[in-house]
Amino acid sequence: MAYDSEVRLLSRAIRDRDISTLLDAGIKDEWFENVECKALWKWTRDHWSKYGEVASATSVKAEFPTFNLLEVNDTIDYLVDKFVEYRRWVLIEDMLQSANDEFSTTNDHESVKAELERRLSTINAETTTGIIDERLEVDPEDRFSEYEELEKRGGALLGLPTGFDLIDEATAGLCPGQLVTVIAKPKTGKSMLGLAMAIYMHEQGKNVMFHGFEMSNYEQRERHDAMRAKISYQRFRRGNLNPGEKARYKKMLVDMKGYTNSFILSESRSGSTVSEMAAKLERNKPDILFIDGVYMMWDEQTGDRGTPQAITNITRSLKELAGRFQIPIVITTQVLSWKTKGGKITADSIGYSSSFYQDSDVILALEFVDGDDELRELRVEESRNCGKEETILTWRWDTGCFHDESAASTCGSCAAVASYAPFIPII
Repeated sequence: MAYDSEVRLLSRAIRDRDISTLLDAGIKDEWFENVECKALWKWTRDHWSKYGEVASATSVKAEFPTFNLLEVNDTIDYLVDKFVEYRRWVLIEDMLQSANDEFSTTNDHESVKAELERRLSTINAETTTGIIDERLEVDPEDRFSEYEELEKRGGALLGLPTGFDLIDEATAGLCPGQLVTVIAKPKTGKSMLGLAMAIYMHEQGKNVMFHGFEMSNYEQRERHDAMRAKISYQRFRRGNLNPGEKARYKKMLVDMKGYTNSFILSESRSGSTVSEMAAKLERNKPDILFIDGVYMMWDEQTGDRGTPQAITNITRSLKELAGRFQIPIVITTQVLSWKTKGGKITADSIGYSSSFYQDSDVILALEFVDGDDELRELRVEESRNCGKEETILTWRWDTGCFHDESAASTCGSCAAVASYAPFIPII
């Protein structure tokens, strides 16, 4: 099968005198198993580089007299896809055989699992094709039609709303393909900010996945329920809700049964690598993915966690994943206190790796406001598409309220703060 696939692919490319599709697919010399096919591919590529064209069938025949140049009716795109598919299976077969040999020798499950994840990541990177180029001079009038469609939206968001009006107005929402990074000092509330966004998006009918490295599913579910029902987190987890809160909690749970869109909680035990995130996206098809504590992920290429190179590989891969699945991916990470400027955090304050700044389309910063436990400042610290913007958030664990402070006056829960239990801030 390999030889036939190689001959058919090269025959079609040579007769078309065009190898651009093969080059775009990233086909390399080592992909060819047949010695003559490999030599012909290298010669053809070198000829193209030197003369700017693919050699004619006559020249190929003179250089490779034993090569049987076929007449092929299949399209070059189909032949490339089949060739790449075969290459993928060759690599997977080799990966499984190596894993089996290593396990037979070491009997080390974790080592074999880590090696499989690393190899699978490499295979995906090597055999992912589909270079997308756009010629701007072809049908340019279509772009005016696209603008008119935007006009009809009346200023509506381009992406998913976060639930924080000023942030949404600045960013136009979190858009498909974006990598969005939330930064904050430890214990400021990054996880809760992500959950608040996720809850709002789910209430707007979106499929949401929230993957946490800092909390178990049980902890995430408790906090989700308290925030969504607008009840005291402390009284909820101690079984001491007042009658009004208990009624709100039950109603929230009943209402959730009516949702047809999903809200999926996931924790580190169910995935800690980019490949595992990709598998979850394939399986669950969410509209957005949140990864809380991304710096705790394992890098499949280095086998490390938390090192600058590991973090760089992870952010680059997550950015590619957002583009591949055409969804926003929101990640949280910490800043270093000693790298703040005048006590304020900036993109330069991010720890671990500069790749957060390089790969993120939007960076959101979360900070305390003058030491007030019930307020936070959320701002667009950096963005490829907008300037800086900020908003003050109400941050009340006693009412489950995490929203723009300007909305507090119309929030029934904020107005009905329970009076018989002390407020204990939870972050």
